[in-house]
Amino acid sequence: MQTNAPFWDSLVSDRIDEMDIEAVTAAFGTVEVAARGRATGAERPDCGRFSDRVHDRYQRRLKDLPLAEQVLVIRLTVRRFICGSAHCPRRTFAEPFSRLAAPHARFTTRLNHALERVGLALAGKQAPGWPPSWASVRDG
Repeated sequence: MQTNAPFWDSLVSDRIDEMDIEAVTAAFGTVEVAARGRATGAERPDCGRFSDRVHDRYQRRLKDLPLAEQVLVIRLTVRRFICGSAHCPRRTFAEPFSRLAAPHARFTTRLNHALERVGLALAGKQAPGWPPSWASVRDG
């Protein structure tokens, strides 16, 4: 099922102006949002120089907060840029999406914050019947 991308753009990427929504599909309890970076280039993290020379592209799959009780996955096309400076130790670098997710993360920042709040709210509370007594584990 293909849906109206501008509607999803406003709903899914609220306050995230780093990406463009290309397509949204919904099937079998999962909503998948295909997105790509909006910027023409990126600033090199080490030397601070701007580069718009694309070296390669790859896909990242990021889980996000559920949407209407459905799993929400963002399939993000990330570009790798070439740095033109001869003094940089790394020749290529990935397009940053700092407001969407941390580098190498599999969850969005929104989902990470929600999981942190749940963890803090439940910290120090024991689940009923956990841990099981050693006698019940041994006699199993």
